[in-house]
Amino acid sequence: MELTAFRRRTIAVAAALPFVVALAAACGGSGHATTSGAKPTTTPTTTAPPASTTGAEPAHEFPDFRVAMDEATDYLDPGLSDTTEGWGVMWNVYLPLLGYEHVSGPGGAKLVPYLATSLPEISRDHRTYRLTLRKGLRYSNGNRVKASDFKKTIERDFLLDSAGAGFFRDIVGAKGFAKRQKGGIRGIVVDDPTRTIIIHLVAPQGDFENVLASEFAAPVPANAPAADTSLHPLPSTGPYKITSYRPKSRIVEERNPYFQAWRFHGNVPAGNPDRVTWDIVPTAAVALRRVVSGQDDWMGYYQIPTDRLPEIERKYRSRLEPFTPPNLTYFFMNTRVPPFNSVKVRRAVNYAISRRWLKRLAGGLAHTTENILPPPYLSSQPHSLYRHNLRKAIRLVRESGYRRKRVFVWNHDVAADLPFTEYLVSVLNRIGFRASQKLVTASSYWTTIGARKTRAQIGFADWVQDFPNPLDWFGLLDGRAITPTHNSNYANFDVGWVNREIDALTRQPKLTPEVDRSWATLDRKVMRLAPWAPFLDQEATDFFSARVVLGCYVNNVLYEFDYASICVKK
Repeated sequence: MELTAFRRRTIAVAAALPFVVALAAACGGSGHATTSGAKPTTTPTTTAPPASTTGAEPAHEFPDFRVAMDEATDYLDPGLSDTTEGWGVMWNVYLPLLGYEHVSGPGGAKLVPYLATSLPEISRDHRTYRLTLRKGLRYSNGNRVKASDFKKTIERDFLLDSAGAGFFRDIVGAKGFAKRQKGGIRGIVVDDPTRTIIIHLVAPQGDFENVLASEFAAPVPANAPAADTSLHPLPSTGPYKITSYRPKSRIVEERNPYFQAWRFHGNVPAGNPDRVTWDIVPTAAVALRRVVSGQDDWMGYYQIPTDRLPEIERKYRSRLEPFTPPNLTYFFMNTRVPPFNSVKVRRAVNYAISRRWLKRLAGGLAHTTENILPPPYLSSQPHSLYRHNLRKAIRLVRESGYRRKRVFVWNHDVAADLPFTEYLVSVLNRIGFRASQKLVTASSYWTTIGARKTRAQIGFADWVQDFPNPLDWFGLLDGRAITPTHNSNYANFDVGWVNREIDALTRQPKLTPEVDRSWATLDRKVMRLAPWAPFLDQEATDFFSARVVLGCYVNNVLYEFDYASICVKK
């Protein structure tokens, strides 16, 4: 996930502007800017002060919005979740200090203050960030939101061994706290009476404002346990609170009775539905059937099965919204585990797979790639290091000394993704290995392959950007961010000169053409070491029930569909 923004001239937003302009053409968003459904009887969320200080009035309120979603939600804890599903559910639940505009198109990459009164004041050396919490903020349990909660939240990320902890490692004292796990992070200085938060960095970090806009930075109560709270969700700061979660069954959100939209001056919506019910269903076919029939309103994170797409386009075109999120689908190869500790083997896999065939397996709704960075990043310059060459792949495996090695190919039990690893198994067998597939349930897959003790050799992975900066992608290959659990560097790729180049580019405050070229060069150099076998940038489609009014549709470039802003027919 990425970060940047501030009052003098948002570092993150200014840096991302060339990217954002390019993204406008790629985003498919239209640009149109559990049971009862009863409203809470406590203070209405729209209560406002005098009109002179009131933001836009909420409109189109309705009782219930239902989603047919997949099973891939990893956690409903902002300190732990690192999936599109988890963040999508929690975007309107746990608010960070900064956030992104709730609009479609390139404007959705613009940083705005959420819990903070403004974008941070940043020192000239880009090492000190100063923010102030808004007045009167309360959690959904009625307790006051304090500046000290933010400090405890970041420390909690480290205590959780969170995948997001690495984003904060450049805070003064963070590395020491990560080792000792006591004493606090001295580089975060807070004062509850004045609501001030001051963050000192050891060196400039070009994406730090975007980091402050990530779910990992969303304040939770200081007494939150350093353990997964998914089944007992923490009090929220956003327009919604999670009232129940039954894994593989249902998530229910209801209005946060202490949320006051007017305090955010239009940056955070009041929310149109009183309740959001996320029905977790086993397959895309089931989700499609429920949305077509009106049982659910949105097909969440599932894609329409390719064999049904022509029919759906013909019958329900007005209910479809296509979009292309910056994303990558790839095979990771664990560089610490045989046979993929051999660069010859990793290169062999890249030569052996047919990216065109993998595109066919995806139903054609994708673009082939061997790059780390996806379009429309200006630093994404396509290279062709690995033209399909099965004979060369066989030779490299023979030279590696690992021929006939047993290999397990990992994947989750998501039907749309299974053909990719089934194909990979066949390819690995053809080039000299004894390969078979190993499946894990979708809800536990990322945690399983992200655990060091699993020693997952090779498998399916994908990534959708957390923030619009190359750092978000190369952070997955930064060896310094490897953790024993909740690790997102599935390749366990840790190369000193790569870490140093990532670090040097992290210090650049803006994505200038020269910096973009440096990222493009690093992309090519890293792919020569082949920790991944990237193969697709996939397209996507949102599909809705007949009662949904798409004039209110918002698809944010980072969080995708915004359920808080949607409308339905009366």
